[in-house]
Amino acid sequence: VKSRILCTIILLLSLCLAPAAATGTGSGSSADAARCNNGQQAASNRRQDATTETENVDAACMLQLVSEGLSGAVGSAGKRVLSQDEQESLKKKTHEGPAAVNLGKAGTYAILSRAGISTVPTSAITGNMGVSPIASTAITGFSLVADSTNTFATSTQVTGSVYGPDYASPTPSDLTVTIGDMEIAYTDAAGRHTPNFLNLGSGNLGGKTLAPGLYKFGSSVIIPTDCTIEGSLLSGETDTWIFQMSGDLIMAANKQVTLARGAKASNIVWQVAGYVEVEAGAHMEGILLVKTAAHFRTGSSLTGRILAQTAVTLQSSTVTQPP
Repeated sequence: VKSRILCTIILLLSLCLAPAAATGTGSGSSADAARCNNGQQAASNRRQDATTETENVDAACMLQLVSEGLSGAVGSAGKRVLSQDEQESLKKKTHEGPAAVNLGKAGTYAILSRAGISTVPTSAITGNMGVSPIASTAITGFSLVADSTNTFATSTQVTGSVYGPDYASPTPSDLTVTIGDMEIAYTDAAGRHTPNFLNLGSGNLGGKTLAPGLYKFGSSVIIPTDCTIEGSLLSGETDTWIFQMSGDLIMAANKQVTLARGAKASNIVWQVAGYVEVEAGAHMEGILLVKTAAHFRTGSSLTGRILAQTAVTLQSSTVTQPP
């Protein structure tokens, strides 16, 4: 019975989310049906012109169809609220966005670099840091203290451990694998095809609300004003984003990337062929897979990871790995 109920729900949800307008039939009110129809037509138009980046389906439409589907499937049982298990099942079935990028062991670091990590003055890092193949002496400004095992170091600025290839075994071999995983992840993200959005806003994301999907830019990307990354109505917590760019990623001072409707920093990947520049006081969200350098200016912050193939420079910055 449960399987028939869930099948009915998924079928009805697919009708609501389809590009064509909903019919509005069933036991719900005509007002809810009309709202569903209008919301779907607007979402279809927005997807076709790609002038906006989010599909804003009316919640009344979704709730109406879910309750009607349950009522029709169980007969006299009537309408009821979905159980937690049923809600999780629906979220998994309605995930939006590209397949997730596998970070491998690089996903255990808040900051990882091939060429060095520096801070002037002090910064606050939550998560591990590491460099390779360059030696740990390329980590500057953190006042590192070697652990008694000499396999890692600590710093008052780092809530986590700090690793370098000149530390004791097994750290050197572990870092070789970790750096390899970072490079594989970059190649994966850069190699995704069939974008949902191509050269959106000519690379200007300021003021935009960004729905789940694969975004491709044949240029640098700028964020001169605040922007929002927003999950879908049912599956925001599992939705994914990949931003591919052939140039740089530049975020203006004191601007914010804000997450909405369940979107998570761990599900957002910025693949940057050039460098990343986050200006003073700005806040960024997501995983930065950077071909060259990443610069975080005074008082800037990130919820995510900096995985850079050259140097990372911080100026009294805060980097917090996502949960």
